[in-house]
Amino acid sequence: MNKLAAEIVYEALDEINEDQAVDAKILKSLDGLLLSAGSNVDSLTLVRLLVTVERLIEEKSDKAIVLVDESAFDEGHSPFSTVGTLVLHVEKLLA
Repeated sequence: MNKLAAEIVYEALDEINEDQAVDAKILKSLDGLLLSAGSNVDSLTLVRLLVTVERLIEEKSDKAIVLVDESAFDEGHSPFSTVGTLVLHVEKLLA
């Protein structure tokens, strides 16, 4: 797993979790649920997370990357279902 991709996603989680209620914080683990059954992440929080990840990618790699496009949904499973799948998606886009 790409260290930069994980670093970016975890930093974004830290930023988002600062504003979240205790019971609404996103688990800072590869198993943390995002867009999955049983997740406590609402659509606004997910959008904020993705925008934060995009901003951090640009700051840390000088690349402008869009996380949500047609290819994200062509993979057969959502790259936004867990923190781990998001990290893998970011890693793929950074390659």
